[in-house]
Amino acid sequence: MKHLIYILLAFSLLIAWVGCEKYADDYKQYLDDKEITYPGLARDVRSQAGYLRAVLVWNPSPDPNIDHYMVYWNNNNNSQRVEATTHSPSDSIVVSIPNLEEYVYSFTIVAYDSEGNVSVGQELNNVRVYGETYRAVLQNRAYRLSDPYETYEDGFLKLFFNAPDTLNTGTQIKYTNRDEQEKMVVLLPGDNDITIPDFKFGTTLQYRSGYVPEPNAADTLYTLSWETFPAIVHIVEADKSLFQPWYLPNDAGDAWGWVLPNLWNGNTTSDQGFHTDGIGMPISFSLDMGAESALTSVRFWQRYSARYNDGNPKQFEVWGSNDPASDGSWDSWTKLGTFTNVKPSGLPGGQNSDIDNTTAAAGELYEFSEPTAPVRYLRFRVLEVWNGDYLHLSQLSVYKLGE
Repeated sequence: MKHLIYILLAFSLLIAWVGCEKYADDYKQYLDDKEITYPGLARDVRSQAGYLRAVLVWNPSPDPNIDHYMVYWNNNNNSQRVEATTHSPSDSIVVSIPNLEEYVYSFTIVAYDSEGNVSVGQELNNVRVYGETYRAVLQNRAYRLSDPYETYEDGFLKLFFNAPDTLNTGTQIKYTNRDEQEKMVVLLPGDNDITIPDFKFGTTLQYRSGYVPEPNAADTLYTLSWETFPAIVHIVEADKSLFQPWYLPNDAGDAWGWVLPNLWNGNTTSDQGFHTDGIGMPISFSLDMGAESALTSVRFWQRYSARYNDGNPKQFEVWGSNDPASDGSWDSWTKLGTFTNVKPSGLPGGQNSDIDNTTAAAGELYEFSEPTAPVRYLRFRVLEVWNGDYLHLSQLSVYKLGE
């Protein structure tokens, strides 16, 4: 009996094994006797925001059979083929998807092997593409309002800007150089000033700022338009070596050995400059600068021993001409400005404070309301002095637009 049970049990196991073999092969009728193979997946799939494009990045699958990848978007209505140029996971495959609209996209990346097998799709969602709408809200980096630039005797120009936004990548500055060529320099976000050695003064300087919309963005986006920098005026001192006295009828003559050319001998500390007799007001004197110049200002140094007193000018006019009449009339002259000398302390004559002495020693600057038309000849008409009926002055300088 025991042997019969063993025989029946063995027979049952045999039937079950045969049945399993049959069912194990049943799937082949649906695969046409071919086994499904899924190519390896890409690794670390990521994106970088771009301007009217998206940039997708991934580390390739180590599967050596992968032939290419397909990137799908817009509900699989659009696609782009990407060749599998490497199978090393340490490399990166970078793909640019161009000609996109400003929108948020979803992409699917699928790998294909050389036998046509297809991987499971890998989705990359919320990929933002930037365009004109984003650019419209960008603003150019602000320049420093108080003093946006400085110029130097050597012709160098320095521009000053405020600190930028954290996503600023730089500010492009477009200008014309002295050879009439258009040039561009970039102010980096970590710098607040930039020096331009060859700017052609009198021309326009423009700038625009660039930004990345996201920290790892693929593209820099610039503001929609260039902005014009405030007008840049390069001021230099007129060359005194060209100055000559210009004696006209009705102008005051020299007195006490203090001759007119002393006014441009460069000596601001000597107590000997130009002095007239006591002829009463107004008193005028003239000079030839040797060349036509667009003037911006003049500077006077008072007689050292009589600051804010005696014959130092208190109120005066400056006139200019390119063809002064020889008879000394004023018809051929144009008034450039009227100025008043103001004593800083307001103390009575003969009493000077430290600020009075410091101001006078530095020379007092009188600026025209705007650069003048080019003139060659200057005529000063003193309407009032601090005390007396004569004029004395230690030194003068004239400032003009530089080239």
